[in-house]
Amino acid sequence: MTTTININTETPFETYLGQQGEEAWAASLTTLLRLVHQVDKNATQIWFSFYPLSLFRALQAAADPEKLAAQLLIQGDYRLADQIDSSHKFLYGHRYWPEVKQAVQSCAEEFTTDATATLADEILKVARAVAQARKLDESLLVGVTAVAFMTLQQAGLAAFKQAKGEVLLDRKHVKKSPEQVLRERAVDDSQGLFGFLKTVDKKWTVTHDENDDAAKYKLNNAQDLAWGAEADRSRNWRELDPRRVEGPIPVECRSASCGTCWVGVLGGAEKLSDVAVREGKKIKEFGYIDTTEPKPLIRLACQAQALGAVSVVIPPWNGVFGKHLKALKQSSEAGSE
Repeated sequence: MTTTININTETPFETYLGQQGEEAWAASLTTLLRLVHQVDKNATQIWFSFYPLSLFRALQAAADPEKLAAQLLIQGDYRLADQIDSSHKFLYGHRYWPEVKQAVQSCAEEFTTDATATLADEILKVARAVAQARKLDESLLVGVTAVAFMTLQQAGLAAFKQAKGEVLLDRKHVKKSPEQVLRERAVDDSQGLFGFLKTVDKKWTVTHDENDDAAKYKLNNAQDLAWGAEADRSRNWRELDPRRVEGPIPVECRSASCGTCWVGVLGGAEKLSDVAVREGKKIKEFGYIDTTEPKPLIRLACQAQALGAVSVVIPPWNGVFGKHLKALKQSSEAGSE
């Protein structure tokens, strides 16, 4: 008779994070966002939409994760474990990633459970320690520290430690102040001396990577983000990302049916058209966001019309998992009755 012994190799910190579900994270983010610097307030929310715990857990629980990913029509790189150093490049706090990563590793290795401490407390403790050591504004570190905790939760401590802990920005962009980034996001294109008379002739700039000065394209007033991107032939987009068949924004259908073109809005959300009924319905089906806000931070580029300059960030993957998550929730609720 053969006896199988299951050895749990999780550290206490990994066990602790594994116990933090969507509700705990939602409550923590509500607390933490009040303490995040304005430059990273949108970026932090966008990052957590790009790497949802719900999708990770659905794939983790699946008997065949690859098969489920195919069923959910997932394209691109959705595994956070493959992007430990790069997933948060669009956060200002990415500049401090080496220090934050090391601090989170130390926290994980020395962790002891404190029944009175919340997840938000643990995140703030690490952010505060880094801020004091580097003599930095704590608000610049809260968002990226929360990102580090979620990254470790999804990737595991071993993979987290193996990542190099690099800052993936050039010197010019590293030196930008938070105020400079915020000013650049707020600027609209000059329409010339008689610009106030223009209507349909107005043109706006869309920035799709704030850390690349060439990552911009122009579109006409009230033109949707996807149509404007289609005309950008500045580089071989398909070679960079097979999903980018025409221009920097991945797109297939242009009618909100495929969900390929979802983007996060870092700056200028108020300068986009309101979410119409179809976009609001479909974006929930894709599982990207569940909100009734008229101008949310997650949009379908083929539906969002620009009425001013905006800054967006393009997620590394797309898929259709909202219906699947809804079915899982309904099944769980039925089983608990």
